[in-house]
Amino acid sequence: MAGILGAAVLAALLLVPGLRLGVDRPWLGVVVIVVPVVVLLTATGHRHYGFVRATLVAVVVTLLGAAVSWVVALFTLVKALSGVGIGVGWTVLLFLTPAVSVMALGALALRFVPTSDQRPVARRSSALTLGAHAGGRSRS
Repeated sequence: MAGILGAAVLAALLLVPGLRLGVDRPWLGVVVIVVPVVVLLTATGHRHYGFVRATLVAVVVTLLGAAVSWVVALFTLVKALSGVGIGVGWTVLLFLTPAVSVMALGALALRFVPTSDQRPVARRSSALTLGAHAGGRSRS
């Protein structure tokens, strides 16, 4: 859970540098925001999930969180360009969205993605299964 909180704070802190770099080169803005968050989530999740699964979870959580943040940033930009102006609420929403989305998606991943300790149970042979159903004791 500490990794998720750290990644959420990191995502919020990297938002402004990512947006500044993204003005001229949008791909660079995405890299500045996404790569450190993926690295932190992978580093903190490898014991829980294993390296490959932790990397996949980190990429999915980060990209979905980035997509949500992008949508909020797009609505904020459209609102600002329309001449209405953005209030404090939109500003707070813009900066809290990366943190909240990474925390929420990370918590969902902890809840639903199996850990490296959870291995599929081997199927028993039909004779053992039948014996288990006949009163729970084997007859000798």
